[in-house]
Amino acid sequence: MTDAAAVRVPQPMLAIRDLHAWYGESHVLHGIDLEVPTGQVVTLLGRNGAGKSTTLKSIMGIVPRRRGSICLQGTETIGLRPYHIARHGVAFCPEDRGIYATLDVKEHLELPTRVDDRGLSTAEALDLFPNLRERLHSPGTKLSGGEQQMLAIARILRTGAPLLLLDEPTEGLAPSIVEQIGDIIQQLKAQGYTILLVEQNLRFAMDVADQFYLIDHGQVAAHYDRDGIERDVDALLARLGV
Repeated sequence: MTDAAAVRVPQPMLAIRDLHAWYGESHVLHGIDLEVPTGQVVTLLGRNGAGKSTTLKSIMGIVPRRRGSICLQGTETIGLRPYHIARHGVAFCPEDRGIYATLDVKEHLELPTRVDDRGLSTAEALDLFPNLRERLHSPGTKLSGGEQQMLAIARILRTGAPLLLLDEPTEGLAPSIVEQIGDIIQQLKAQGYTILLVEQNLRFAMDVADQFYLIDHGQVAAHYDRDGIERDVDALLARLGV
């Protein structure tokens, strides 16, 4: 086969190489390597304190000290400030959801600045999350946990960022709401979004994700595709302490 006939490998949406991160003197990430292909859902699994959330925060540039390489669609971002990283097309939904008591649902949806024309209008966001339509003028902290999570995701979709970072989107939610969140993630994937997800619920992750990275002590301990995780699910559950 000639070079001209060789199959070109698509550039990933996100490529992380030898990522280290510190909080003060605490060395949290110890050389993370991972890729997130465009249009896929990738999940970070691991016990509490393994470094999963720190990985997302490092991508966004909100960890005080980082070293290594974080490339977004081929552009190195390790030295950029968080607002520049966001403008490169990354949106972060934190574990605490970032909901404000002084703003109602409509005001939360009007907060973000668009970074891409694909950003949803308020009407489109409410079509995707119809539960929020009835609560449009309710203060954010008066919403249920599930409604707050829906609002947090709807808010980042207003930006139009093609890469979504979701930190524990199902934590503490009722099974029916978890199912709704899973359906939304599948819809977003079908619409062409790329999603990097931190998740403790392995069964949920297996329903929505294409690839899985097990994070342990700030390093990638294992990498699975869908077939591989099905084969090793019992051993993985034991490693997760579930």
